[in-house]
Amino acid sequence: MENATLQVLSKCNITPKYKGYTYLPVAVRLANQYMREPLCIMADIYPVIGQIYDESPRKVERAIRKVVEVGWQNNREYMVEIMGFGAKKCPGSAQFIDALVYYISWKFNSNPQPALRGIV
Repeated sequence: MENATLQVLSKCNITPKYKGYTYLPVAVRLANQYMREPLCIMADIYPVIGQIYDESPRKVERAIRKVVEVGWQNNREYMVEIMGFGAKKCPGSAQFIDALVYYISWKFNSNPQPALRGIV
């Protein structure tokens, strides 16, 4: 799952110079682990990543949001493909993480997960 996430980031021309480049694969892996449970990214995932990298959940969210924004600027068509619908504006970090879990499961693993949870 993490290698697939890095492939997506690469396709969006996102480089390791962004902290979110490191955080996003971990967030996707954690969200995938809890796919069948109700999940709040801010409360359930960002604190875990913050503990791993000694950052606050707020800084983790901001770093991931920055990567999503850069991806939106660099390859909007691909980001819309990941989102699975005609997105008109840049998705939020939690929305993108959820969509990315589903997209990677569908595109890279050939065993799609259930429909998006609509997490917060």
